[in-house]
Amino acid sequence: MKLEHIIIGMGRCGTTSLSAYIKQHPEINETEIKEIHYFSIDDHYKKGDSYLEEHFKTRPGITSTADTYLLLSDEAPERIKQHNPDIKITVLLRDPVSRTYSNYHYGINNGYEKENISFLDSKEKEKSFLSSDIILKNNLCHFEGSLYHKLLQNWLKYFPKEQIQILKTSDLKNEPQQLMDDLSDFLEINRSQIESLDKQNEAKQVKSKSMQQFLLNRDHWLRKTVRVPLKVKFIKSIVLKSGVNDKLYSINKKDGAGYPPMTDEEREFCNDYFKEDRLKLAEQFGVEFN
Repeated sequence: MKLEHIIIGMGRCGTTSLSAYIKQHPEINETEIKEIHYFSIDDHYKKGDSYLEEHFKTRPGITSTADTYLLLSDEAPERIKQHNPDIKITVLLRDPVSRTYSNYHYGINNGYEKENISFLDSKEKEKSFLSSDIILKNNLCHFEGSLYHKLLQNWLKYFPKEQIQILKTSDLKNEPQQLMDDLSDFLEINRSQIESLDKQNEAKQVKSKSMQQFLLNRDHWLRKTVRVPLKVKFIKSIVLKSGVNDKLYSINKKDGAGYPPMTDEEREFCNDYFKEDRLKLAEQFGVEFN
């Protein structure tokens, strides 16, 4: 089995919602769980393509999955090229200023970032995580992860621009049917009517950061212990179908707003920081953010 389509990120851009819409399409066979991190996490990749295959249902359709770690991964483009040089790649991107700020608060809310580190101070701190494992890099390199044009250059070393489709979070929110039609056209399959969804993976604070780290951090000591019985295939299948991880994740969320609005100083800094990258993205890919 060869993967025919993959969404490569970024986090905090609405990939959960896009994946939920994709699951509605009768001609797309998406992995049972949204992200399996096969190409981005070394331990998973070493298991070979059989690890990828076991996350698909036996049904017809374009094989598709998502992984929000991929755009920041140095190794992933070459791995995916070796797997299927003809794969079609979708990138879902949010305004870089909003995404950066959201990712910073996601890091705090979920126990990755220390609460005493201010948003702007985190910019300097993230330099020490640029060469870290992909999980820390994704959750702590807030600014680097929003330099879309820069990150896409690594992918263009392995894939022609025609194989890369860029979609915008704002279009997913405001015109989901049109966005899914564009995705269908890109995949060269029939368009399909979708049903509107409620907000997916909405930014909220958590009740227990310890619980959240257990749910999200694959290096958590308890997660490693629980992982042992999951090596038995039928047990893993039962757990995946139960959706227990998503249920615990939802239970651990607090009601109410996720984080405070940006200050004028923070917004001005971000606008200046991302200005050049945004201009290059518009010039090369025709993608602009209001």
